[in-house]
Formats: sequence, C-alpha cells, structure tokens
Amino acid sequence: MTTISNIDLKELAEQFGTPVYVYNADKIRSNYKRLKEAFASVYPDTDIHYSVKANSNIRVLEVFKSIGAGVDCSSPMETILARKAGFADDQILYTGNYESPEDLQTAYAPGVRLNLDDMSSFDRLKKIAIPEMVSFRINPGIGRGGFEGITTAGADAKFGVPYEMAKEAYQAAKNAGVKRFGIHMMTGSNNLEPYYFAEVTEKLMTIAGRIFENLDIVPEYFDIGGGFGVPYDDYEQELNIELTARLVAEAFREKCDKFGFGTPKLLMEPGRYLMANTGYLITQVTGVKKSYKTFVGVDAGMNTLIRPALYGAKHRVEVYGKELKNDFVNLCGQICENSDIFANNIPFPVAEEGDIVVFREAGAYGYVMASNYNNRLRPAEVLIENGKSRLIRRRETPEDILRLYDI
Repeated sequence: MTTISNIDLKELAEQFGTPVYVYNADKIRSNYKRLKEAFASVYPDTDIHYSVKANSNIRVLEVFKSIGAGVDCSSPMETILARKAGFADDQILYTGNYESPEDLQTAYAPGVRLNLDDMSSFDRLKKIAIPEMVSFRINPGIGRGGFEGITTAGADAKFGVPYEMAKEAYQAAKNAGVKRFGIHMMTGSNNLEPYYFAEVTEKLMTIAGRIFENLDIVPEYFDIGGGFGVPYDDYEQELNIELTARLVAEAFREKCDKFGFGTPKLLMEPGRYLMANTGYLITQVTGVKKSYKTFVGVDAGMNTLIRPALYGAKHRVEVYGKELKNDFVNLCGQICENSDIFANNIPFPVAEEGDIVVFREAGAYGYVMASNYNNRLRPAEVLIENGKSRLIRRRETPEDILRLYDI
C-alpha cells in the first residue's frame, strides 16, 4: 500500500507531519451502504445509529449525517459533538452507564432515545424529567468479544440490568408515567461470526417476551447494539454481513410473531464496522535498536494508539516502499513503559530512521483513546474526500496544554 484513495502516503506524511491519522470518506460511505442495504433487504424498518465513541471527530460525524445515519452517544460531550455536526435530537440514541445527574441533564432532550444502564439511572433521571420513552440495557448473563476487555455482558460485566430484574425496572418506569418503551442489549465487540448475532437477537427477544408479559407493554424498538467485527489480521475472515442480516431478521421476525410484538423498529449501533478499515495511522521510524532483541521505534506510542497495550490487539502494519520482510522485530513507541509495544517478533523489512510505517484498521478506537501520557502531544487528523485531503483536527501544541493551567 503506497496510497490512500490515490493520494501518496509519503505526500501525506510530508504535508501533515507524523504521527497523523488519515480517514477515507469514500470508504465510510461504502461501509454504511453495504450494512444498510444488507438489513434493509430483509427488514426494511431498520435504523443504523453510528457509535460515536469509535471516532468522534465532528467532520467524520458530518459524513454520517450526510448519508442518513443516526448516532449513538455514550457521554454528554458526544451528544454536544453530534448536535454540532447537525444531528437532531430524534436522531440520537444515548447509551451511558453510571451517569451523574449532570450527565443526564446534558444528554436528555424530549426526542432523544435513552438506553438506561440501570434502575438507579432512571431514579436520577426522574429528578430531571419523566421521559415519554425509556429503554433499559439488558445484561443477559452471557457475553463474548474479540478480546476479554471488550466483552460487555455476563456475570463480570459492569453493564446492564440483570435480565432477572428487568421486569421490575420496566414496571417502575411505567408506574412513574413513561408511556413508550424500547429495549437494548450489547454483549461484546468485534465479533466475526454471523450466527453469533442471530443468537444475541434471539436471546434479547426471548428475554423481552418474559419481561413484557402481563405488563401491557409492546416495545417500539429493539436495539441489538453493535459488535460487528472487522479483520485485524490476514488470517481472519471478513464478517459476512449479508448472512448476518438474514439470520438476525429471521430470528427477529419469529420472536415478534411469537410474543405479539408486531413489527417494531430494529436498531443497531455499529462503530468499528463502519470506521476501522477507513483509517490509517501514519508514523515514522525514529530509532532502530539492536539489543537482546531488535526494536524498531516510531514516533507514535501507546498514547497515540493504545489498543495493542490495553487489549493485546493487533493492527496490520506496512512500511512505505519496502515489501521484503527479512527481519523479525519488536515494534514499539516512545512512551516510558515497557508495555508500549505495538507488536512482538513480527516479520519486518530492514528498517532505517525516517521510514514511513502505516498502521491499518486505525479508524476506530484510535484518536478517541489517545492521551497526553508522558506529556506527548496528540496527532493531527486528516480526511480524504473526493480525491482531496484536508486537515480536520490540527496537531496539538505545547500552548494547548499550557492553556489549561492556572498560571
């Protein structure tokens, strides 16, 4: 790979400096189109809400607004960014957890759909307003993710109302004056198996059947969360999204018929599936060390892309202009932690200072998880659209950091 949407990587590095995140708007659109068409063909009343936590740059959000997506927000600031990008309140889902009263005050608006994480969340919300519609996030007691750290349901997960207690939560909300309801479940992230999503859907619907029995409630929407995976390694197979959609729709229709739910909306909150393979982190080699092992250091680090250090996650790596991989190296960053390793013992070209190294699948959970650890500055972000590149967030400067001090 020497180009992104026909723009040379070296030119991008020279124009914007390194490290720099680069996103391809055309790929965002094609990813969304494929997902939308897959589900619309089998269940037309499907709404896709892009998960803002995957990549919250306002210009990225504007791309999603332009193609008809909604958004799913997980914090008050994400709702602010979504509104700045042009999303109306009725296009926003809010799926928080352990929300403070201030969180709920900022996120709440009459049109926003709220997926509440616990009955205590509703108790805090009641002090602000009784919403017309409420949904609770259900913990079904099981979960699965691409890594242990991104499994979001089960006995050890911090998320959701235990399914055994969910009926009580809905009854309390109804008693408080809520008139309309949805239900939500998200059990894990980066799954590549179509049958997993059918299983999740069937589980949610079965739980819903038990919850709403005798409550005189027919939910208006079922939110199956996200979790649609992307390959991060050459051996992984791409998720067959068309088969996934068909299996989910079959399970959904069957349970709707069984429990008398009619034809409610089907909602989902993909983030990684829509963004990961649209993005690249471009870096440069800053040093090559022949120690007990060979270390190749780049001008990014766990402060820039934390997923490998946090989860043991992998990203495919390429070196500009070099294909022969006749060395084995540990690829690392500049942070003063021995966990600041992107990859151990990977095949690599003979590296030299100044070589351009590109991390693929970096469009999701990259910049949004960046930090100033070691007082390193966060990188720039660039969007490529219609064959042209533009800066959508400038590189941080020392003055940006100093501005926050009371001096």
